[in-house]
Amino acid sequence: FISILYSYISEFSSIVIDQKTIRLYTDILLITLFFQYIIIAIMLIRGLGFDIKKFNFNKDVIELNLTASDSEEIEVNTQIDTTNVMRVVRKNGRELSYFYKEFKIYILVIIVILLIFLGIRFYNYAGAKYAIYNENDKLGTVNIVTIKDSYYINKDNHNYIVVNFDIFRNGTREQFNINNLELLINNNKYLPNKNICNTFNKYGTCYKKQYITRDEKNYIAVYEIDGNIKNKNYILYKEFYESTYKVKLNIKKP
Repeated sequence: FISILYSYISEFSSIVIDQKTIRLYTDILLITLFFQYIIIAIMLIRGLGFDIKKFNFNKDVIELNLTASDSEEIEVNTQIDTTNVMRVVRKNGRELSYFYKEFKIYILVIIVILLIFLGIRFYNYAGAKYAIYNENDKLGTVNIVTIKDSYYINKDNHNYIVVNFDIFRNGTREQFNINNLELLINNNKYLPNKNICNTFNKYGTCYKKQYITRDEKNYIAVYEIDGNIKNKNYILYKEFYESTYKVKLNIKKP
């Protein structure tokens, strides 16, 4: 079920999310978790060695000849014998040191391999997360996007950024979620404004739910922004939930 759920979530960038389907997956996940909790409880009881069926409390009362007076309150000494605790700690410490000395080479090899593996994973994660790409770099694995140009336009006392991009798809044709191209200006994020896109047709064809195929096509996306642009301006291409590409824009003024 988790594999099926992962496949469905991976398609969020290219499909319209249906609320009923999301709720269905949520309910099924809760049901599977409920059964897992039952299994955990059963395995915990068995692991601790309890067998409730073998308990016969009535027989224990008869054999021990218990009476009502046996249920009287008693004082319990809750003080901990620190000497015994320290003896156990020292004993475990000695056993661990003997274990380490006997298997020192194997332990060190495992630690080195683990550190190398974690280092490679962190390097790849940091490289993908914090890498900054330039215009004309091809980005993505399914929908391949190339940011070609970007323009700053002041029109009717409003500020706009027009982003020209190429796109093609590895696989069957599908529509592209244009909201995956998010503009980052002055630490503010903007989504494409589809209502005004056609007024900037001289910069390219406005993308409005055209099917993306293996043939590379050129489109534009238009963003209405607050204030003027500064030096650090980016497009965030969010292909998947865990895969985001950050492209530095070289914005021109036509």
